[in-house]
Amino acid sequence: MVQDELDLLIVDDDHEILRLLVEVFKEQSLKFETASSIAEARDKLAHYAFKVVLSDHNLTDGNGIDFLAEFAGLGIRSVAILMTGLMDQNVAIQAINRGKVYKFITKPLDLTALMQIVRRAIEYYSAQRANETLTREVLEFNERLRRETESQERQLEQAAKRIRREEETVEKQRVHIEALYSEIQKAYLHTVTSLTAAIEAKDYYTKGHSVRVFYYCSLMADVLVLPDNSRNDLRIASVLHDLGKIGISDAILRKPDRLTPEEFQIMASHPVLTDSILKPLPFLTKVRKIIREHHERFNGTGYPDSLKGMEISLEGRILAVADAYDAMRSDRAYRKALDKSIAEKELKNGSGTQFCPLCVGALLYGLESRGEWSGQAPSDWSDKKWEEEFVSIKPAADTIPVNALVN
Repeated sequence: MVQDELDLLIVDDDHEILRLLVEVFKEQSLKFETASSIAEARDKLAHYAFKVVLSDHNLTDGNGIDFLAEFAGLGIRSVAILMTGLMDQNVAIQAINRGKVYKFITKPLDLTALMQIVRRAIEYYSAQRANETLTREVLEFNERLRRETESQERQLEQAAKRIRREEETVEKQRVHIEALYSEIQKAYLHTVTSLTAAIEAKDYYTKGHSVRVFYYCSLMADVLVLPDNSRNDLRIASVLHDLGKIGISDAILRKPDRLTPEEFQIMASHPVLTDSILKPLPFLTKVRKIIREHHERFNGTGYPDSLKGMEISLEGRILAVADAYDAMRSDRAYRKALDKSIAEKELKNGSGTQFCPLCVGALLYGLESRGEWSGQAPSDWSDKKWEEEFVSIKPAADTIPVNALVN
């Protein structure tokens, strides 16, 4: 029976290499076991769970590929690394296809590179397990959301029947139904925003992005003196605009290099995915439109609908500028955050092509007068205190002439 989870199992029948690897990995403070044969390795796997299995290919009682394929077929989820002295393409292909090998290493070993590969394999193992846990939680969350929604809809229907039976006045019925409907909206938004927070928590580089985007939207809303309904739509759109990324693989979301055209097309689908996820919620019709538009460009070269100019709602143009600015000012897997001055220059350079000039001017004015977001993302997105302090947007004290923003 498997007892403890260790970092590494080393399998090699060359006792000198095994001794050397033991010394190396002891210095790395890793928890590991060793085996000099496949039979001994099987015994270790029966007693321990390992994050990584580092195996030689040519062993006295078999070969590493067959061994790795065997434990992969048994559902053991350790990350496999194969060592060999053979520079054989067929061996490498079999290792990947049959043994599900994470890395293929040739001898003589570069110990520094080997340690880095093992460390990355352990991180990869942990990320895979965390992703499985998150996927399970999301599925459970969706099921709870469905049940809660059905329960709330039944409650609303029962309340409406009760109101009719009591023969209250039309005004009294309207107020009561609106109150119940508001509670349903709040429940929907709390559950969906919790899902958004869970998605952001998966990726260090985007954590807190939605909070900051809302702050920059609020700056522009203040400067442009938007009405309360537009401010509320922007509040919700800011929090939910990347919800569709739940349908995009981590490999694409966290890729440290430039995306291929095919990968970019998948990434570019997230506004449409978000639109589809929110479609069952009729009270979010305007919010869905804003979210769908936040990657459109002022000159019509954006996606998904190639809208241009005033075809894009003002709120959609505001969200596009806020999202782009925060992206430039944040670290990404493939680059460091841009300096504030460089990010502002990029906004100016894109004004009239990628971005709406009015919105660029509004954000630059807001940044100059009130500065960048300096707070921390809340640990609990449904926290009532955060809602009261952060969600309410106060009107601008003075109206700013439009000409002053676009000049």
